[in-house]
Amino acid sequence: MLHILSHTVPDALLDVLKTVPLLLLVYALLYHIETRLVDTPALLSRAAQFGPVVGALAGTVPQCGFSAAAAALFSAGYLAPATLVAVFLATSDEAVPVMLAGGASVPQVALMLGVKFVVAVVGGYALRYTLFRDQRPATEERLEIELDGCAHGAGSPVRNVVGHTLRTAVFLFAVLLVLDLVMHLIGEDRLAALLLSDSLFQPLLCALLGLIPSCAMSVLLAELFVGGTISFGALIAGLSTGAGFGYLVLFQNAQGRRRSLPVIGATFAVAVLGGTVVQLLLG
Repeated sequence: MLHILSHTVPDALLDVLKTVPLLLLVYALLYHIETRLVDTPALLSRAAQFGPVVGALAGTVPQCGFSAAAAALFSAGYLAPATLVAVFLATSDEAVPVMLAGGASVPQVALMLGVKFVVAVVGGYALRYTLFRDQRPATEERLEIELDGCAHGAGSPVRNVVGHTLRTAVFLFAVLLVLDLVMHLIGEDRLAALLLSDSLFQPLLCALLGLIPSCAMSVLLAELFVGGTISFGALIAGLSTGAGFGYLVLFQNAQGRRRSLPVIGATFAVAVLGGTVVQLLLG
């Protein structure tokens, strides 16, 4: 084990150090977007009027605060279930900076965001007029929003950008180290076999992985894709269910819990279907 660590730790550390400058630039851009645009709760409350397309646009911004805010608004009765599903499907959390830092091209990242947006809009409207056709947001209820700790604070820009970069870099190092250890211990071919590489079932497995309520899952999925372990369609499926802490927010109060399971089930079904179609068409 010590022999393996002597190789994997320096490799993982070097990979992370190479990503830090790009992470700083990406998070500086995200901080600018988040502080210049309408605040998250106000933006998402307008999605109740315009439906899944606005929810999908909000979710496309690569950070985890939108899914948590959307879940809180849904629990308080301000968002329709189809709109919340659209937000969840479009959310990519930390995948964008990790993919860019890991060597993915800008066109690849843009394609990922575009495909997820299409899946979110199509899936959201399909659900709005079928499964959730009789369900609308109950806007007369009082809104009480508690965003999870993943959302950015309102402090110094430098503190926000550097702090977020360091947290991501530390976690990225841990993920890379674990992945490197796994690759050394079980072998690349065996890992690919466990994830059913080149199989139509891979999007299903990755969608199940994405259901784990943590922003960390987007990092793992992005790393697996950049490393060639999972397909583009599997990445889409996994990131489409990967709503970060949004799922946890749904279970914070009794009203959210009562309505959460159909939303989570619908998100999972659309993600698997969308990811499978994408895998058939794009690989």
